[in-house]
Amino acid sequence: MAAMLSAVMLQSCFQDMNHPDFDYPDSSAPKVYSPMKINLPFDDDIRDKGNYGFLVRNDGNSSFTEGVNGKAYQGAAKAYVLATTPAYLKDTIPELGSFTVAFWMKSKKNTSAEGLFSLSNTVAFWGNLDIMLENNNSDTEAFFKIHLLNEVSGTTSEKWVTAKVANVFGTNWVHMAFCYDEKTSTASIYKDGQKVHTQDLANYGKLKFKNAGAIVIGGFQFSTNPSLTTGATDQEWASTYKGQMDQFHFYNKAISETEIQRLVSEKL
Repeated sequence: MAAMLSAVMLQSCFQDMNHPDFDYPDSSAPKVYSPMKINLPFDDDIRDKGNYGFLVRNDGNSSFTEGVNGKAYQGAAKAYVLATTPAYLKDTIPELGSFTVAFWMKSKKNTSAEGLFSLSNTVAFWGNLDIMLENNNSDTEAFFKIHLLNEVSGTTSEKWVTAKVANVFGTNWVHMAFCYDEKTSTASIYKDGQKVHTQDLANYGKLKFKNAGAIVIGGFQFSTNPSLTTGATDQEWASTYKGQMDQFHFYNKAISETEIQRLVSEKL
C-alpha cells in the first residue's frame, strides 16, 4: 500500500496544472504487453500515452507548436523532457536487447552538438544509449551519432554509429528512426521510411546496461539540472535540442521497415 501511495504521489507531481488531468492507467493493474515503451504525441502536453505510463516531466522553457499531427514539442536552450522508468519496467530497460527510437523532427542546422535521446548511465560520462546531432558544415545535411555502452561477456563494450543524412534540416518535417537488432547485431537509421544507413556491430548481441537511470528526450544525460550522472556535468560544446519534435516512440525491439513506413504514412 505504501508503494502504491508513493507512485500516486509521484504521478501527481508531474501533472501540468495548465492542462486537464490525464487518465493515467492504474499502476497496480496488469499491463498489456507492448514493445512500444514510451509514446509521446506531444498534443499540448508531455504525458506518456503508452501502456506503461512513464513518469514524464518537462524541464526548461520549451513550448508547443503546430506539429505533423496535432501539436509538437518546441525545444529550447536548457529545455528537455525527463522520463522516469516505472517500477514494473526496472528490469526490462536494463535488459533492453534491441531498440527503436522514432520521431518526427523539424530543425535548422545545429551549431553545437544537440542531444536527442539518452538512456542514462548514472556513473559514466556518456549514457548507455545516446542519440545526438553532431556539428556539420551543411545547412541541410544532418550528422547523427548513436552511442552504446553494452555489457558483453562481463565486459563493458562501447560502440559508435555515425551517419550523415541528406535533406534533414529546413522547413519541412522529416521522420527519423534509429534501430538496433540484437539478432543481427546491426544498427540502422531510416529517414522518411527509407533505410539510409546500416552498420554491423559484430557479435554485439543483446543490449544489457549497467547503472541505468532516467531517460532524457531532447538532451544529453549531463544536460539536465542536476546532471543524471556523477561522471559529467553540463558541457560547453553540448546543448539541448532546439528544434521541433513530434510523435516520439521508444520500443524495446527493432521494428520492421514496414512498421516504420506505417509511422510515416499515417503520421504517427
